[in-house]
Amino acid sequence: MRELPQLNPYSVSTQSSLEKGVFSECATLHRRSFLYREIQFEKPFQGTFVYNGWWFRQVITINAVPCWFRISWLRIHSRFQFELPEELTPAGDLYSAAELSQTVHGEIEFSRTLAIRRFRVWLGEQVIYDEIR
Repeated sequence: MRELPQLNPYSVSTQSSLEKGVFSECATLHRRSFLYREIQFEKPFQGTFVYNGWWFRQVITINAVPCWFRISWLRIHSRFQFELPEELTPAGDLYSAAELSQTVHGEIEFSRTLAIRRFRVWLGEQVIYDEIR
């Protein structure tokens, strides 16, 4: 009888898209490094979004205003959610405050070495930034 090969539960997922890059109409990746992203948004709000996961703390700031944080002693959190600060209401002709929720949420996929493989940000139900490495 033939044995089936055992799957490695720690192997990198093959479910992610193979196309790599930054996908966003109105955001620019300014800086990226291990557990760090700095993204400049022009729409639906204007501001510098910074994710920093260094020193057992995960922090997200927009224009240097803290919006979300978690202590990550035992595990690094792969999801975040917070309300957009009031001074950053959605702007521009593509978006209006009535059309979009003020809730920002995101998802981070990590490799086995904790490198960020995918970093996605939503405002309400609209994907506003998607990066695949």
